Amino acid sequence: MSDQSGPSILERSRAQHRPVAVPPLVVVGCDFRVASSLWRSQLLLTAEERATLADALRQACQSAGLMVLETCNRVEWVATGADPVWTGEVMRAQMAARWNNASEVLQLDPRRMPSPYVYTGRPAVAHLLRVAVGLESFVVGEREIAGQLNKALVAARGAGQTSKLHNALQTALGRTVKKVQRRTAWRHTTRGVHSLALETVQEYLREIGADHRRSGKPRVGVIGMGEIGRKAAGLLESHGGCELVRINRSIPPERAGEWLPLDQLAATLPSLDAIVAATGARTPVLHLRELVAKPSKKAPPLLVVDLGSPMQVTGAELPWIRYVGLDQLVARPNVGPTDEEVAAAVEVVEEGVREFQLECRKRDLAPLLRAAHDLYDATAYNELPELLDRELPGEEHAETRKHLQLAMRDLLRELARGLVREIEHVADVRSGRRQAAGPFEPLT
Repeated sequence: MSDQSGPSILERSRAQHRPVAVPPLVVVGCDFRVASSLWRSQLLLTAEERATLADALRQACQSAGLMVLETCNRVEWVATGADPVWTGEVMRAQMAARWNNASEVLQLDPRRMPSPYVYTGRPAVAHLLRVAVGLESFVVGEREIAGQLNKALVAARGAGQTSKLHNALQTALGRTVKKVQRRTAWRHTTRGVHSLALETVQEYLREIGADHRRSGKPRVGVIGMGEIGRKAAGLLESHGGCELVRINRSIPPERAGEWLPLDQLAATLPSLDAIVAATGARTPVLHLRELVAKPSKKAPPLLVVDLGSPMQVTGAELPWIRYVGLDQLVARPNVGPTDEEVAAAVEVVEEGVREFQLECRKRDLAPLLRAAHDLYDATAYNELPELLDRELPGEEHAETRKHLQLAMRDLLRELARGLVREIEHVADVRSGRRQAAGPFEPLT
């Protein structure tokens, strides 16, 4: 990342949301910047609670649909309806009520209760697109969130809780994620919460050394063979310098002998140096007081890396356990994308917002706007570099190619900008109104 003083491109772009009440969409939630994992976990809803909330919003706010996103980074409720501002206030009050109840039961300090963020209209769309491409994750650029968003929309549709606007949003999310993947190389599979788990385990294994082991590599158990667990296990096996033990609550027939059943963990624990818990369970699955006996004075503590929200373990306070949860992982420094990569992702997000707004305003013209952006994208980032490489080959022309590419991209951007403005003007005329806050942002 750049060492220059002042806010980064990522930080500046987060402040660009403008309060335009089109489209009728609202996002209410909290992420790792707003609330600790303990507070966030109190907002997790069962299927029955989601249905109850959707029905209540439909009756109280004439809401047309509800989607709930729950990840280790964030909990967000996304609703559509005629009055997104009022719907947002109702959802924020519901979150506060759940936190009030939790503070009484868990004896949490109500003075430390978080304040959910609320985005409506255009800022809501921009926020969700930024989330989808990984700009709002604590590991910036992680890929899992796009799949988690898509799964949340699919689940809400399956439960009959989405609206047509949610369906259009799903299309916009998918297109935006694919564009970022084409234009940048920063959304790669090794970046994510699983990469932080790898770094934490590696540091711990270097710290304790090999003196306490009788022979062989250090052993690490990964509990939970879902998407995050499999990625964590793969990274540890390929880069961690350790022997992996894959553990799961249920064992598919094809994994028999390869994965260890969770009920056999107690017998395996004495040989493990660290555990990564990634089951995604709503209640703890690892009860350390029952499983981990007090070791000898010479033995190092057992490292437990908990990737769950809520916590996957109990007994983390034991003196012979070194516990690292999501809140500790968030505090870790991690290598993010460059300013140039972030700028490219921000540009794609802005394109996606414009496309989605136009989709809402005049659906028959939305394909033209998408085609304009796609043509610019393909020409500027695929055909132009190929043309220059072909016409000016060799290292002796490298600097010339670079300058020509920048100049020609600026020219193409101006041409695309003019086309986009014309499409937007036609959409405004056909829809019989101009956007209150002025024209869309130009291509940058």
